[in-house]
This record gives sequence, C-alpha cells and structure tokens, in this order.
Amino acid sequence: MRIHSILHIGFVFLLSFGPRGELSAQSARWGFHGQAGYVLPHRSEMHALVTGHSWGFGAEHGSWSQNGWRAEWRDGRGIWEGVEYAWLDAGSSSMGQIVSAMWKVKIPVWRSVTGELGSGLGWALSPYDLEKRPLSFALGTHLNAGLHLGLSAKLADLGSHEAVITTGLTHFSNGAVSMPNLGINNLFLRLCLIPQRFIDHAPLPQNSLEIPQVKWSGFSAIRTGIRDVNLPGGVRHPVSSCMAGVLRHYSTRFAAVVAADLSYNQSLRETTGIALSAMQRTQWASQLGVDVCFGRAHLVLLQGWVWSNPDVALGRRHLHAAFGYELWPQWRLEIGLRSFRLRADYAYLGISRAF
Repeated sequence: MRIHSILHIGFVFLLSFGPRGELSAQSARWGFHGQAGYVLPHRSEMHALVTGHSWGFGAEHGSWSQNGWRAEWRDGRGIWEGVEYAWLDAGSSSMGQIVSAMWKVKIPVWRSVTGELGSGLGWALSPYDLEKRPLSFALGTHLNAGLHLGLSAKLADLGSHEAVITTGLTHFSNGAVSMPNLGINNLFLRLCLIPQRFIDHAPLPQNSLEIPQVKWSGFSAIRTGIRDVNLPGGVRHPVSSCMAGVLRHYSTRFAAVVAADLSYNQSLRETTGIALSAMQRTQWASQLGVDVCFGRAHLVLLQGWVWSNPDVALGRRHLHAAFGYELWPQWRLEIGLRSFRLRADYAYLGISRAF
C-alpha cells in the first residue's frame, strides 16, 4: 500500500473518533445552514479560477453539554460537540464542488457569541485531470483535509430553534500529497437554524478541575509524510522526522509547548543539481506553540524555524499543525500538516508518547 493511501485512511480513522460516546448519552439533535461566500485568490494562479461567488448548504448533528471534558471550560455555559455534513460549490467549474464531513466544537467566547473549530475530510468532485479538467488545479486529488474556523452570534429565538449567523473560513488541501495543490480557502457567511441550547446540567466542576495535577511533562514523537514537489504525476518524496519537547500545563485543557525536531527530507534533492549526502538532507528545527485538549482529542499548533539545510524555495519559517487522538494512556495517533508560506507543504502520520 502506498504512503498517500495510508495518509488518506488515517484521516478517515481519526474522524471516526469524533463525537462518539458523549453524544449518544446526550440529547443530540440536528441543525441546518445555508451559506454564501467567496474563494480567496491567495496565490496569483488562483485569479483565473475564481470567477463567481461560492454557495452551499449543510447539516450538523451534536449536543451541548457540561459533562466530561466539556465541564472543564469556564463560565458553565457548556460546549457543543458533533459532526457537520456540508456541500460547497466553490464558485466556478474549474474548482467544482466539495462534499465534506467534519468534527466540530463550539465554545462560548462572549455573551451570545460562539467560536467554532472543526477538522475533517472533503471530497472534491472535480479535481485536476490533465485531459478532462486541466484548469482544475486548485485541488490535485479527490480526498482532501478540511479545516474550519468560525465565529457565530444568535440572531433570534424561534421557539424550539435559534436563528444564528456565522462567518468564518473553510480550507481544503491534500497537503502536497499530490500536485497541484493550491488549496481552497472559502470565506463564508452562513444563516443557521439550530435547536435551542439544551444543556445537560451536571454539577458544575470544582475549581480543582482547572488545576492540572502535573505542571510539567515531556513527549516524543515519530512521524512520516510525503511531498510532491514538481509537476503532477512526479516522484513523491518521503519526509521522516522525530520530535521531542516539553509542555507547561496551565490547566487541564491548555499547555504551552517547546520542541525540537530532526527531519530526514528526501525532497531536498529536487532543488539541487548534485547528489546530496545524508547530512545534507537532514534538517534540524525548533518549535514553539500550544497544545489544546478536547478530552481525548488534542490540537497542537506550533510555529517552527528550520536551522539547518532549509529548502530554498520554502524558507525557514513554518506552521506545524497536528490533530492527535489518545488511543491508549500516554500514546497518541497523530495526523497533520507542515505548512511553509501559508501553503501545505506536506502531510504526515505519526505516533507520540507522553512521559
């Protein structure tokens, strides 16, 4: 089985762990939305593809609760967790339509304002094809990773439902598993009809829940990924890395992270006209960021800098984003992206251990 097939399976595997367990124990209900927006031409090549406004619709299934990990967030208003299913027309025949499924959380941030965070999969109906769709070069594969960021506010109470307006950004990309990989960044405005917030009023958490039992911990990780560098259909280069770091826990759900990473990057050979030694393909990098805990799920966002043998086309600075799920105590399965210059450079799978 090829590496990119393993990466695709990994996305599906992690998504399957989303809202199970707690949702079945709560009053999970359905909500619906319609949206209009615009795909941002974030690179010059995108201007020829962005010819109209995007639009779409979708449904979500989940619940509000104060139980489990959702009890440990402040102000006692509860957290929503569930799955969103959506259909998006990206605004032109060159970009086509995308159907998606994402695990989402909604966290109250101020009065009736709620922040939204989601991660999952998108299936592009019209990806790049040299013969059939030579202009569909925003997405090079059917299967893509999806990320969702949003901010919503309640407009009105409608009996058993609420009218909610949401604005935000949805991103789809294959992480340079296969070129071309410009990606789609859809800026949207949604009108949503969702059930009234029914919250299972469990006893509010004690203050001790906010205080982590361990203030300092460490971790190590091993990851492998691939990168398609040049034209579509070219060689996919493996990139392997090991990381070690320290976490400073400020609560049971939030920690600061400092880490060091050693990578063996085979794609560096594409940017030189000479053979490279093993040392010349080795990159050392440092990272600084946060680890946010959603129960057994973790979102890790790190700003990184490559200090040895940087890729001349990409530079040193990068964003390391990983979604991890605790399969066993102290062990996580991870899938993520390493992005240079706000484009997904390569996707990876990994496993990490806390100590």
